[in-house]
Amino acid sequence: MRCPNCGKWNAASLPRCFHCGAELTNDSPAPGQDESPQPASKIYIQVNEMGQSSSLMDEKDKLALEMRDLVSRKERGEKERQRLRRDSAAQGIAPSGRNVESLSGRPLFPPGQRTSYETEGPAEGDVRPDAIPVMPTISYDEYDDPYYHAPARSVRTAGMTGRHVRVGRHMGLHRFFRVLALLMMLAGVALAAYILLLKPLVLDKREAPLQERAIITPTILNDMPAHKIMLPAQEGASIYIKELRKSYTVVGGYATIEVEDYNWYENTESVSQETVMATITPFIRTAAGEQKPMDVVQFEVEIPLSPLTLITPDTGYAEVATALYNIQFEVAKSSTVTINGEDFSDLVSTQDGVITYNASVSPIGDNTFTIVTRSQYYRENTVTVTIYRAPQQIRLDLAADTASRYSPNLVEDKSQPKDEKGNYPMKEDPMVIRGTTVTWADIEIKSPYANLDLTNLRLDGSFSFEPVFTKIGTNTIIIEASAPGYETSVVKHDVYYIPIASVYTRKAWDMCTQYSDYLNHSETRIQNTTIYICQGTITQIMSESPQLAIMSLYKDPTKTVLIENFSNDTWAVGQELRIYADAYGVYNNMPRLNGRYTYEKNW
Repeated sequence: MRCPNCGKWNAASLPRCFHCGAELTNDSPAPGQDESPQPASKIYIQVNEMGQSSSLMDEKDKLALEMRDLVSRKERGEKERQRLRRDSAAQGIAPSGRNVESLSGRPLFPPGQRTSYETEGPAEGDVRPDAIPVMPTISYDEYDDPYYHAPARSVRTAGMTGRHVRVGRHMGLHRFFRVLALLMMLAGVALAAYILLLKPLVLDKREAPLQERAIITPTILNDMPAHKIMLPAQEGASIYIKELRKSYTVVGGYATIEVEDYNWYENTESVSQETVMATITPFIRTAAGEQKPMDVVQFEVEIPLSPLTLITPDTGYAEVATALYNIQFEVAKSSTVTINGEDFSDLVSTQDGVITYNASVSPIGDNTFTIVTRSQYYRENTVTVTIYRAPQQIRLDLAADTASRYSPNLVEDKSQPKDEKGNYPMKEDPMVIRGTTVTWADIEIKSPYANLDLTNLRLDGSFSFEPVFTKIGTNTIIIEASAPGYETSVVKHDVYYIPIASVYTRKAWDMCTQYSDYLNHSETRIQNTTIYICQGTITQIMSESPQLAIMSLYKDPTKTVLIENFSNDTWAVGQELRIYADAYGVYNNMPRLNGRYTYEKNW
């Protein structure tokens, strides 16, 4: 219709002029009437086979009329809602807030257009002096979809002049997850770039110090501790080591250097520290023949102790009753040895490196002997040996050659009559103990003995006797010297007694047949030092020093015995032996014995 104000044509459905905003009232259709004339529908005549006729409407025309009626009803409803809002605003109860939106599901105006409300002069019939009517203006959107929902625009609420309220969108959970996913994706890209590009192409190509790239491993060279040093360099290059005064060629990417550890400390007069720091200063020869210095390489070298093994006493401590004690130990053949600060290097045997030192032992309690040895390519080794001799007010000494181990020979006993063949019976050659004391002291033997001789006691203080050994193994000899007004001096001396083989073996019982008897009467067998013959196979070595072995008896392999080796032989697993041993105890529910004589099997 034509605008009465500006004279321009507008769509018949618009309540105001599209160009000037004037109200179109003259030619507007009344409520309830169609806004545009309805086109005439086409009527079709249909005749059936019987000649009967009927009128039908085209289905497309019917559908078009229904759609046009639907659009018309929606437009009328929207206008009614706008009228209700204006009436409400005129009464002062106009809606306000951030969520004022149209209730229509589709836009009121044709496709590509949207409406916003702007305030113009005072509304007609407004009961409030500050009320401003809301006038629609039309603007075109960039979308042509008739069902497009334009984003929310700012709205001025009627009755609230000059205040703009924006209907905005808040951060939802789905937007948070989208942002989080984006950040994670960016972090993954950055990590991949670091691993695939930055690290292999830049960081890994930075050359580490030579100290970190060198390969240093301990090894053995010429039977001496050594180290192998592998320095990385260009293939075929020559590397000169200043400290060794040698050049090495790079083969396979490394220059390999092997050097004994003593090279780093052999010129030191006295080495006492456990380790020393070795330093290698390499120079690489360039293509022009110039030697270029490389990084210094350092590594720690352990300095081994000089060899020193005690033989007697093997534990570094002994209690004696003699004025002299033989300290025996083994060192390297070319070692220098000092005992309590005095040089005894000339006593070292050139055959096996064994040295025997006759220690003078005073009756003052602990007698300490400090042994210091130094071998070539080793650091100093120090061992302290303590020999205890009880303090005495009355001097009482045993002869220096008094043995601590005795295995007698058989001799003729001429005190007995001859046998039928005219031979004297055989007896063990007795051991004789000799000693000296002061001439005014009395001597008393507290252990079993025979033939005590005190003839020269008052002349020179000497005496002698024959000890009687009551058991196989360690027997303690006890001697006392006493005098009025003085504390009694006591001397104890241990002798390890073993009868000769011919005497020892003929007293042996078969262990296999006496196995149960031993376990049932072990205390008696141990007290009487009963001798047994054990025949079988060595199945296990439990200890090397002292050597302890388990033997399985050949007559019954389920029966096993534990034997400690006191013979002159060394046993090995798998050997089939005949061992003569005496009762000592019970271990893990099997007999434990002391093996004295070892022979090959004869079964």
